[in-house]
Amino acid sequence: MTQNVVAIIPARGGSKGVPGKNIRPLAGQPLIAHTINAALQSRSIHRVIVSTDDPKIAEVARRFGAEVPFLRPAEFATDTATSLCVVQHAMRWLVENENCRPAAIAVLAPTSPLRTVAQIDATIDLLWRSESDSALTICAVEDHPYFIYQQEADGVLSELVPLADKPLRRQDLPTFYTHSQAVVVSRCRYLAQCDPQQAIFDFRSMAGYRIDRDSALDIDTLEDFQRAEQLLRQRQEQALKVA
Repeated sequence: MTQNVVAIIPARGGSKGVPGKNIRPLAGQPLIAHTINAALQSRSIHRVIVSTDDPKIAEVARRFGAEVPFLRPAEFATDTATSLCVVQHAMRWLVENENCRPAAIAVLAPTSPLRTVAQIDATIDLLWRSESDSALTICAVEDHPYFIYQQEADGVLSELVPLADKPLRRQDLPTFYTHSQAVVVSRCRYLAQCDPQQAIFDFRSMAGYRIDRDSALDIDTLEDFQRAEQLLRQRQEQALKVA
């Protein structure tokens, strides 16, 4: 099914953990460039727009081929502004200034540079195949919920899942997943009616596309940058071997 999809890459200027994170070099390119490149190569995405409040990020984004048709207002660039606020602002701008009404918005966090073009396309395909309002990338949890405990004030541990409800063998455990911000795509008709203070996706109407934990890496610290650099080098070496 071919439907118009606009990618929104949210990249505000403020970053407390790593200053200038979104344009910090990673494997020879600014961090945000990896997401722009993947979005531009996607067969499912028709436009790639960066939403930023920072002119420096805007300049870098344009240099790598993304559109930056507006600078994000300060009210949507605070620590407390939700992703949904950012997306709804972009949707309003497109309608009011270009009469552009896409069928869906794909939110691609610039801090997930290891997600692949194939994963973007597969998540969007899943949205169109399903009856869900949203589809997003997920990955299996590392710490199984059956082996997580709460600790009381006196130090006593209590299980989240009672022992009687647990399988006797580890291989019989059910698989649990956590969401990844690598790809989140939602139908615009759903986004338009959402409370801007809620999460961008609705767990009552959501499909999940499973990806590996390396692809789901979210960069928040300098250690994350180092890990991403290592993984990208490994991918490049594997690609050269295949070629």
